[in-house]
Order: sequence, then C-alpha cells, then structure tokens
Amino acid sequence: MQIVQIVKRFGPVGGMEEYVFWLSTELSKLGYEVFVICETSFATDATGVSVVEVGVCGKPHWLAHYRFSEKVSKWLRENDSPQRIIHSHERQVCHNITTFHTTPFGHGRGSLFKFLSLRNYFYDRLEKRELLGRCVRKIIPVSNLLGTMIKSKHPKASEIVMNAIYPATPFSEYRSSEAKVVDKKDLCIGFIGKEWKRKGLEKVVQIWRALNQQKKVFKLKVAGVAKESISHLFDQGEQGYEILGVISDREPFYNSLDILIHPAKLEAFGMVVVEALSLNVPVLCSTETGAHEVLGDFGNHLPSNSSLGEWTEAVQQVLSLNVPEVPFSRGWDQVAQDYCREYQSILELDS
Repeated sequence: MQIVQIVKRFGPVGGMEEYVFWLSTELSKLGYEVFVICETSFATDATGVSVVEVGVCGKPHWLAHYRFSEKVSKWLRENDSPQRIIHSHERQVCHNITTFHTTPFGHGRGSLFKFLSLRNYFYDRLEKRELLGRCVRKIIPVSNLLGTMIKSKHPKASEIVMNAIYPATPFSEYRSSEAKVVDKKDLCIGFIGKEWKRKGLEKVVQIWRALNQQKKVFKLKVAGVAKESISHLFDQGEQGYEILGVISDREPFYNSLDILIHPAKLEAFGMVVVEALSLNVPVLCSTETGAHEVLGDFGNHLPSNSSLGEWTEAVQQVLSLNVPEVPFSRGWDQVAQDYCREYQSILELDS
C-alpha cells in the first residue's frame, strides 16, 4: 500500500515537520511505500521514504497554502496509485486523513472574526476545506483537548474526529529518578519556549519569586528565547536566574531541572512536556495544554488562570511526588502502529 504524507517543510527540525519525518520513517520500516510531498526538505537521511519537493510558494501565507495545494493535487493526479492513503498535515483538499497540529483558527474569537480581513476569511475557508472536504474520512488531533476544540468550532466534523494520537518522546537516555525533597536547597525551575508570552513565562517568573519569598531557594532557567526579548521581566540586580537563549541541545537543559513549569494559555499539545517527562523531570502545566493528558504520575496540571498561591502550592506538591523509576516513554513505532490502524479502517470504509 502506498501512503502519501503532505507537509510543507519535511525533516527533523522540530514541531510538525519532525512529527511527519519520524512517522514516515517508521511507516517505511513497516513495509509501506511512503511518499512525502513537501515544498522543501531538510531531511538528509529518510531511508525508504521518497521525497517530492514541489518548490516554495510565495507569500502571503494564506495564498501560499492554495498554491501548495494545487501543486500537491497535480502530482497526485499524475502519479495515481490503485491503493493509496493520502495523509495531510496541511491545509489540503484531496486527503483521506488529516492530522491537526494546532488550535483552530480564531479559536475563542467569535463567528465574526473571519470577516474582519481577507486573510482571516481565507484562513477560515482553508481550515473548513481541510476538515470537511469530500474525501476526508478521519481527523486526528494531537490531543483530545484539541479534538474538543475542533468539534466545538466545526460541529459537522464531530463524527470523524478520532481519539488523539500523541507524538513520541524524543529522548532515549534518561537520568535515574531521585526522591524530590521539598526543603532541599537549590531546586531548579525550568521554562522553555519561543512564544514565551502565550506559553506563560511571566507566570513562571511570578511563581519563582513567590517561592523564594517563602524562604525556599529556587533557581530559574529559561531557554528557547533570546535574552534581550525577556530581560525586562527581571529586576535590575536580581539574582538566581539564568537565560540560556536558543539552545540546539535540549537534553542537558532538562537534566539540570527539578521541575518544568508550562502554564500556557492555550497549547494544542506542548512537546516540551513530553521532552521533560522522557528524562524523568516532573512537569506542572496548565489544563489548557494538550499534553496534560499524558502526565499520569509524572506531574500535575491546573487552569492557567489559577491564583499565584495555587500555582506555588502545586509546585511543592509536584516536587514531593515519587517520580516513577521508568520515565514516560512512547516510541515513533507506536505512533506509526496507531496510524496503521486508522489507515486500514479507511480502506475498509471505502471498500
């Protein structure tokens, strides 16, 4: 069987692109004929995967989506296959299954938001086309929280919104778990994220200060964002924090932490959560972060608008947990197997 994956940028470069890269590689290992149609590829080693680059489509972004879609449709028409699953991760029109990686466009903005600009109108149309197109059989959200959002905005799609298929954990090596003692000195809080406002860095800084006012000694490490972008969040002469900037190797960062805090206002999934969990670092995140669904015994979550006192209390609670000896783990082979079941179901529906 041929499986075609559609993504604009292909390769192990993080985010959705990396999700598609590892999924495609694992599907190939299972014996499927895998094609990836993309604008551009950053993959130097995608063994068993045939990559088709159709060229970068120019801005504006909403128009680029339409142009990319036309190129994809043209390739599919010219390279027909008798038994094929078309799996999109973009705003496409001819797919059987789509994985939704982000929050619905204009979520929480009201029904008139799409009419405020031409850009909004066409982004909304692209989304509807992706979810409600005549060929679409299944919609796979990366979290069940995201699935609920999709059903809320697009009720007509509710019947084909499936259970989430979570991403895999990125790290294989991990440190041995140790008992977390709340009154131990020099505990380290971590935060990582480029979109620091939406992901809640200001809240993390407030939590860190509040804990230190309780005469606990906490360090704060911030990664993923340039120092000049966030230096105003800290007082002149304030000590006990470190801004690492953008880092290419995230594993040493996580291994230096006692807890990762991720109080995002809204996050479809939140890969930083499972990155930390895979290295036995407990996590405190917001309930509005999709990855809270996989926390289990590795952390806790609470609404992003909870009081500062509730957040500091939750930090103490998470630090007192006996973190399981074996870290949270999910392989890309498991992700691929989950999708294989969905693909087979689609073939049965269409037979």
